Amino acid sequence: MTARRIKFSILFIILITCLTTFLLNFTDGASIQASPNIEVSSATNQTLKTPVNAEEIISTAIVTAIEGTDTQKGQMVVMHRPNWKFAENLVVQLEKLISAAENGDNEASYILSMNLRYCFSSPIDDIALEQKLEQVYEFSDSEVAVARITEKYQYCAGIEQKQRTQFYSYSAAAANNGYVAAQEVIGRTTAEFFMESQGYQDLEREEFIIMRDNFIEQKVGFLERAAQHGSISALARLSGMNRSQKLGGNGYAKSFAFNHLILELTQSNKTYDRYSRYQQKLHSQLTSEEIENAFAMSAEWLAIIKANGTLYSIGN
Repeated sequence: MTARRIKFSILFIILITCLTTFLLNFTDGASIQASPNIEVSSATNQTLKTPVNAEEIISTAIVTAIEGTDTQKGQMVVMHRPNWKFAENLVVQLEKLISAAENGDNEASYILSMNLRYCFSSPIDDIALEQKLEQVYEFSDSEVAVARITEKYQYCAGIEQKQRTQFYSYSAAAANNGYVAAQEVIGRTTAEFFMESQGYQDLEREEFIIMRDNFIEQKVGFLERAAQHGSISALARLSGMNRSQKLGGNGYAKSFAFNHLILELTQSNKTYDRYSRYQQKLHSQLTSEEIENAFAMSAEWLAIIKANGTLYSIGN
């Protein structure tokens, strides 16, 4: 019996030694893969003056090492946005969501903001519901509209209007904490809707302009952060804003750079074809120097995106 115990102990020690050696080699390999990404991200950050979250990059590298994902092979992790709408009425989930959001749960903040935003324009009571239904009865597709309005009204029943206007504060909280889905939502929000929904439409003209411009600056900042974490939706939004010359000089060249990134990252044939056409149109409007600068910019951003290691496709 003693001999068997000794034999078992020896085998156990051998197994532990092999396992330790394997883990040390695996960790060293992961470190070699992660270090260049962090270094590239830091260098490009100085050029673009846009912060890259080093903790997130390190976290991604650790997850990669543990799970053995394809990131080690140069592929990025495809991320998915959470479903935010519930089967039951929102009021059933409201207190739970608020509590989680106030305790720093970014996903809960995002889901809460999406629901409150969805309910923002819904009738607040039965009287408001009847008034809204009266407006659509005259249209040919009134049955569809009535069903949609009624469904939303029932889903949002019990949520006060003051609570509904708080959708932006919850979105901004999650976006500031680096939650890409929330950054995308703010990136899709128009300045007009922001000013109206947050009660700023009656400000004095000078104050109104300052508030609106601050929002636009914040919006662009969130879009850039989301884009650098692989959001194709954010890249598309930045491309469109620059193509329409809404963000200052060199708009066409910057749009060309963002389009090139989309072509590099997208796995959708439809998206690829659309932005290929955009590139062809822009190419004829740019000088050779502008095209060269655009390619340099896209290379810098692509290095940051790959260092961050995540990819958010359009619509997933």
